[in-house]
Amino acid sequence: MLTKLQSHEMNDTILQFASFLHHKGRKQSTIKRYAYDLEDCFRYFLKCGKEITSPLWNSFTIKDFNEYFQYLVEEKGYNEKTLHRIVVVLNQFYKYLQSEKAEIENYIPNTAYKIAPSRSLSSDDFISEAEEDSLLITLQSFKNLSEKQLKARPFLKTRNEIMVKLMLNYGLSLREVIDLTMKDVHFATDQLTIHNKYGSKRTITLEKKDRILLYEYFQTIPEPVRPHYHSNHPLFVAFDFNRMTFHWVYEDDSPKALTEIAFQKMLRLEVERADLRKGICSQHLRNTFILRKVRENLPIEEILKVVGLKTAVTLKRYIQYAENLS
Repeated sequence: MLTKLQSHEMNDTILQFASFLHHKGRKQSTIKRYAYDLEDCFRYFLKCGKEITSPLWNSFTIKDFNEYFQYLVEEKGYNEKTLHRIVVVLNQFYKYLQSEKAEIENYIPNTAYKIAPSRSLSSDDFISEAEEDSLLITLQSFKNLSEKQLKARPFLKTRNEIMVKLMLNYGLSLREVIDLTMKDVHFATDQLTIHNKYGSKRTITLEKKDRILLYEYFQTIPEPVRPHYHSNHPLFVAFDFNRMTFHWVYEDDSPKALTEIAFQKMLRLEVERADLRKGICSQHLRNTFILRKVRENLPIEEILKVVGLKTAVTLKRYIQYAENLS
């Protein structure tokens, strides 16, 4: 059990770290995730009987962190992506500590788990043309749906299809799609304004058929719960299956935004209906778009601009994979 002094120090340290992240412009959801991961790590060490001294960060060694990461993989079953997130959180925590006190040593880069995984891309990271065709056909179909799903389908068919196409045909990330608001939609010019995680924005121009599809989705939302033009209302709205209509939050006087988890569940079900391999997710769609741009021999600067990436280093794996295909 934490002593009162240790509990106070842990909470105070996490609060200070959260404040540091806030001033760096991190989203509240990210800050909450970081705080939870950090607290989880501290509690693991206490549960293992690790003697916690003051200040807390002087208590841990490289061996401790290696054992913790091994525990996350072997006992909790964390995959590479989740483990990578934890390693990044702890690395950011130690960078924060060093910004306050330069002599503090950051052990995280010296653990057995690298901060930046360098795994090469394979065909499993993309969807093939056949898989793409099958998925898009299924998104438009009514096959293998339950009675309840069939009732909701007229509302959801165009919404789901245009979201997938924004990732597959324009390279948006899932977070970028979810974050779109009505202020970002310009039906008159067929354009969308995209805001990325780095705080910058870009404009994409929709093909006519996709602009029509987006507008059709917008029109499927009953007017009383429809997002308002030029507002901060979310573009993509959650659906209430109990009431068979889109979800409106009366406390906020706004539609309820579709969540990343809800989209991932939807895509997983559509992939299953299309009889495609398990595991296809939004990142596969974006990866496929990026690879196509690389294979079109667009200048690197242009690809970075189109997909909202910050540095050319990010494209290295895609370029290597494309070269191997040649």
